[in-house]
Amino acid sequence: MDFPEVYDMEANTQYRPVLQERAGPKVMMFVGGMALGYAIATLFAPKSGREIRSSLSGYAKNTSENVSGAMRSAVNAARDAGRSVSQRVSEALDQGKEKAKQAADTAASKAGTSARSAEEAVHERAAPGYQ
Repeated sequence: MDFPEVYDMEANTQYRPVLQERAGPKVMMFVGGMALGYAIATLFAPKSGREIRSSLSGYAKNTSENVSGAMRSAVNAARDAGRSVSQRVSEALDQGKEKAKQAADTAASKAGTSARSAEEAVHERAAPGYQ
């Protein structure tokens, strides 16, 4: 699919749109290169097939154990971090509840004081000696 060239009059230049390349041929070249490398390595290997398989098996087992240990450590660390965050959130909520209770108590106290002052003012004005 050909795209027309774009001409920018202000810059006095021509642009060609960038076409997306297909990945299929590159993947096939990569896989082919791996197969060729494997074939060459097998032909020139100084060990027999049994020895190579044995060493690869040992390497895979060690790597598997290392990865498994690392994953266990990561899971434990994530679990500990989650507990720590949960504890901090719980503490913050408790502090927030306490502050809200104190604010509500203060507001209720001030409202009660204001109500009493208003009631006293009403009684004073309603008293017979009021001018």
